[in-house]
Amino acid sequence: MSEKLQDKENIVAEDYTIADVSKYCMATDLGLECVCSKRTTVAIGTGTTAKKEDSTLFYYAKQIDDDLLALQSLNAHWAPSGPALEVTMLELITQYQPEVDMFLKQVKPVIQKIAKAVAKGDRHRKNGEPYSAAMEYNNALGLDEKNVRALFGLGLTYLQYNQHDKAATVFEQLIALDGFASAEFKHLFNQFGIELRKQDMLDQACRYYSRAIEVCATDENLYFNLARAFVQGGRIGEAENALEKCLGINPGHEEGQKFKKYLCTLSFS
Repeated sequence: MSEKLQDKENIVAEDYTIADVSKYCMATDLGLECVCSKRTTVAIGTGTTAKKEDSTLFYYAKQIDDDLLALQSLNAHWAPSGPALEVTMLELITQYQPEVDMFLKQVKPVIQKIAKAVAKGDRHRKNGEPYSAAMEYNNALGLDEKNVRALFGLGLTYLQYNQHDKAATVFEQLIALDGFASAEFKHLFNQFGIELRKQDMLDQACRYYSRAIEVCATDENLYFNLARAFVQGGRIGEAENALEKCLGINPGHEEGQKFKKYLCTLSFS
């Protein structure tokens, strides 16, 4: 059982009890998880033909803090997909209905199937088996086309084996996602950016880091990596601007200071 679930002081607020929580959430390897639903009324049609219909929407919730859960919609395959909304435990209990059977019988097996396919893809990619890796990543994406880990894995596979057209397609899918630059995927994110530069896909590399900066404008390393991509593409002035922003955020950025000296030698050469 999750340590957070055992610690009543961390989980239980005055407005609800462990019994309330247990109707919704189960302790798993990912913390507290559940599936819940919410009925909404939607307007259909316009004018004299307009009418209202009730609709039930289903969500997957996963604990991200003592009293916060990330809520994601379920797609047609019963996989959590797309951007997450944060809700408190109290909001979950008072505004949503528990769907325990759906979690156990439909959603959890799909989550496990996706995770297994991505893990297999990672092993094949690291073992130098690109076709098997791509197959497993695509199996995961068949269940959740917005799965960030599977998209990163597939994109890295294509980049490492010089399949630039396919990598470019995955790249466009990745940068369209809200969560592609989140801390959860930082290792894969950095690796993907490095591979774009190695393959001389410099326009994509610049767009990649520029898009990430839109998500996190205070990360000096993103500006540093953008500066490197600009230099490799011969865009020295833009590189200087990006590096200035990097050092403006963190004047002690060691690699940035070294890179600044290098850019000075280019300017005077």
